[in-house]
Amino acid sequence: PVASSRAATSDYSISQGTDVHEALDQSGHTFKPGWKEIFRMNQNELESEIRKVSRDSTLDPRRKAYLIQNLMTSRWIAAQQKLPQARTGETSNNEDLLGCFPSFRDPENQVFGCEHYKRNCKLRAACCGKLFACRFCHDKVSDHSMDRKAISEMMCMHCLKIQAVGPICTTPSCNELSMAKYYCSVCKFFDDERTVYHCPFCNLCRVGNGLGVDFFHCMTCNCCLGMKLVDHKCREKGLETNCPICCDFLFTSSATVRALPCGHFMHSACFQAYTCTHYICPICSKSMGDMAVYFGMLDALLASEELPEDYRDLCQDILCNDCEKKGTSRFHWLYHKCGSCGSYNTKVIKVDSNSNCSTSS
Repeated sequence: PVASSRAATSDYSISQGTDVHEALDQSGHTFKPGWKEIFRMNQNELESEIRKVSRDSTLDPRRKAYLIQNLMTSRWIAAQQKLPQARTGETSNNEDLLGCFPSFRDPENQVFGCEHYKRNCKLRAACCGKLFACRFCHDKVSDHSMDRKAISEMMCMHCLKIQAVGPICTTPSCNELSMAKYYCSVCKFFDDERTVYHCPFCNLCRVGNGLGVDFFHCMTCNCCLGMKLVDHKCREKGLETNCPICCDFLFTSSATVRALPCGHFMHSACFQAYTCTHYICPICSKSMGDMAVYFGMLDALLASEELPEDYRDLCQDILCNDCEKKGTSRFHWLYHKCGSCGSYNTKVIKVDSNSNCSTSS
């Protein structure tokens, strides 16, 4: 009787939890992405979604807490869902489970690879033992990240033989087939389309012709920079941080990174989007380019404006973000020109109602 009572209580709790789940799912807003997509997210994507939900002011507090809790526990939930399949043997084909089949970058022309890279092999992840065309394909469907430097085995997609990772297939029938035009034994990286080099200082493979050709390694910034940036502002380990816009780690990012005049970095795509509405660095607030034309337009605008008499002689103490000097400026609600460098990238420190600015610049 006790056991049956406990079982009944347990069944009731599960049923009640399901009802709450359905009620929340059917109330007001439909959460996107759905639960199936959540279970396939990697760590970075989960963190991004959690931040997005946390910032959403339109969500009810109870629903927001519910969504964040489910996002944070989705890895455990996904793992629990996989356990019954392993016990019942639903995945009977071990080869399919390991990914022991070819994948194509161009299925019509039978070009091996994936959406990220063209290559003739799959890599066997040291973490889970499964075969993937690249680390991005692995991370996309796994709840952990692949350490490609720990890879010791690969599968040739021509003969489907698993073998030691290397630049060619060792199977006699493949006749020393090359896995890709470029192979790095340190990074275990294959690329058959782009020009790639390995930087021994970054200990990473990067796109380019090589050090001393179109890139150089700055020992202070500890990163590879284009030859045009030989004269740049150094910041110690400047690239070993997250992009201030998308928060992805810059040092190992596969996307193009842009160096700002102030010495900070961000993705080129993020820079293009950010500069549509901003011109100052999101980290240090310095101007990110030559703003002479824009500042000239502001000069003309202020010259054509006439302030009310009560504000004409008011003075404001300002700090210039570009030259980092303090000064004074005539009162204005928006624009305050630095008397030292002529920049409008300034911030007001104090408004002095007793000071007369009739002779100030």
